[in-house]
Amino acid sequence: MSWICLQGLERVKDGKTFHWSGEYEVNMNNRRTVETVLGVIEHWQPALPAAYESTPFVLLANISPGVQHRVLDQISKAKFVIADTMDLWLNIALPEVLTLLKRIDCLVLNDSEARQLVSDDNVVSALTKIHRMGPKYVIIKKGEHGSILSGPKGLFIAPAYPLRKVVDPTGAGDSFVGGLIGYLAAQKTGTVESNLRRAILHGSVVASFCCEGFGLNVTTRTTKAKILERVKELERLSKF
Repeated sequence: MSWICLQGLERVKDGKTFHWSGEYEVNMNNRRTVETVLGVIEHWQPALPAAYESTPFVLLANISPGVQHRVLDQISKAKFVIADTMDLWLNIALPEVLTLLKRIDCLVLNDSEARQLVSDDNVVSALTKIHRMGPKYVIIKKGEHGSILSGPKGLFIAPAYPLRKVVDPTGAGDSFVGGLIGYLAAQKTGTVESNLRRAILHGSVVASFCCEGFGLNVTTRTTKAKILERVKELERLSKF
């Protein structure tokens, strides 16, 4: 049985929830943002419950870098901190993003955002430039073409789980990084370094379920057994 702790959940009576709308091309790796409505998170001041302060694995999900900073300020014993970001924050809050990069262990972003961040169309050389900004690990997402991890032990090229039909890739990136850190946090043995590659495969598989339906239609029906089955298949497909 799995559970979700809602101790830190805040509910705001007035205001709109965060909203994003965009258009995907025939090649769903390419999208165009139509509208972003920050809503109630625009001026949100997170206050973590005391029990959260010693959280060992921290995911600073895709939200404004100002909020990410405030969350990190309240964490005292983090073992591994991952931050996600997007083109919006690179456009309107770049200085805060750059400061954040010096405080985290791993940055996750897609290939177009990596190019935007360091003005480099070559993903491999872009990784080197991002490392110089602070993070020890960098993961660049490449949609259906998988992802690239760069860290102290070099590069790791992770495949995406192959799907016969993609319904909606919205949220796949969030699902990827959520599945990744969820796997890391669940491991009782090994180091982050030794577990990170397998964690990426778990993230890829979780993202694949997201792409098979709209919203949470498929994700909420996904079981651990189904995830492990696809991870084994992904390992088989990439082994030689």
